[in-house]
Amino acid sequence: MIRVGTASWTDPTLLEAGWYPPGVKNDAEKRLRYYAERFNTVEVDSTYYAIPRRRVAELWAERTADLDFDFNVKAYSALTRHGVEARALPKDLRQLLPDPEATGKVPQSKLPPELVEETWSRFLEALEPLRDAGKLGYTLFQFPPWFKPSEETYGYLKEVATRAQSAGHLPAVEFRHASWYREDVWPRVRELLREWNLVHVVVDAARAKGAPPLVPEVTNGEAAVLRCHGRNAETWWAKTTIAAERFDYWYSEEEIDELVQVAKGELAPKVKRLYVIFNNNYGLEGVAAARMFMERVFG
Repeated sequence: MIRVGTASWTDPTLLEAGWYPPGVKNDAEKRLRYYAERFNTVEVDSTYYAIPRRRVAELWAERTADLDFDFNVKAYSALTRHGVEARALPKDLRQLLPDPEATGKVPQSKLPPELVEETWSRFLEALEPLRDAGKLGYTLFQFPPWFKPSEETYGYLKEVATRAQSAGHLPAVEFRHASWYREDVWPRVRELLREWNLVHVVVDAARAKGAPPLVPEVTNGEAAVLRCHGRNAETWWAKTTIAAERFDYWYSEEEIDELVQVAKGELAPKVKRLYVIFNNNYGLEGVAAARMFMERVFG
C-alpha cells in the first residue's frame, strides 16, 4: 500500500497559489475534504510549532471519517531538541520557563525537565482521537542538524521509541545531518532503529554539504517513509523569511521517475505501508509533484 501526500494542506503559499477553488480556500472543513479526496495521506506540520489541541484532532477525524485517509503528525519542537517559541506555549507552561515573560525562541538547554515532560503528555493525549479512529499514520521526529550520533543521542532515540510506542504511535525518525550515514556510524544506527522498531525516514534532499543522502533502507516492516524536500542546494542551509522558501523546488519528470524507482523497487516490497510525502511546499510545487508521482505509480 503506497500512500502519497504533501507536508501540510494549509501552507499559506499553497492557499495563495489558487489550488483550492473559490468557496473552499477559506472554509476549514471544505478545504480538508477537497485535499483528502485527491490524496490519501497528509503530514501535519503545525504540531511542530505548537502543542495540538484535542478538539482539532477530533475534527480532522470526523471530517475524513468516510475516506481512506490518514494523518501523519510532526512532533512538537520540544520533543525533537529544537527548543520552543515561548509565545506558542500555553500560559501555564510558560510559567515554567526561567523567564516567564520571554517572547522569542527558548533553546532546548533552557527548558526545565518538567516542562518537557508535560509537553510529551499533552502532545500524545491530543492525538488520541486520530489514533482511536485508525487515522494516525506515523509520528515524525525530525531532528535538527546539531543532533548528531553519540551515546547520548542514541539514548534519546530509545526514549522516543518507548514513549511514542507506549501511546500507540508509530515513531519515524529523520536525521538532518550526513554524519548519521558515515560508513563507521550507519550500520550501528540502522541496527538500533531496527531493535527499537523506529521507522527510518528516507530523505530526498539537496545535494548540499552536510545534507543527508538518500539511503533507501527499511528498519520497520510496518512502514517506510520517503520524504521529498526538493533539491534546492542554494536554500538548504539558508535562513529564509518563511520555511516554504527553503524548499522552493519543482521536481522534474526525470527526478520523479527516480523517486518512483526507489519507492517501488527498494521500499514498498519490504513494508506493509509506504508513505511518500512531498515537502517542497512552496506554492503548487508539492501538490504538482505528488500528483505526478501518483500518475506514475497508479496510472
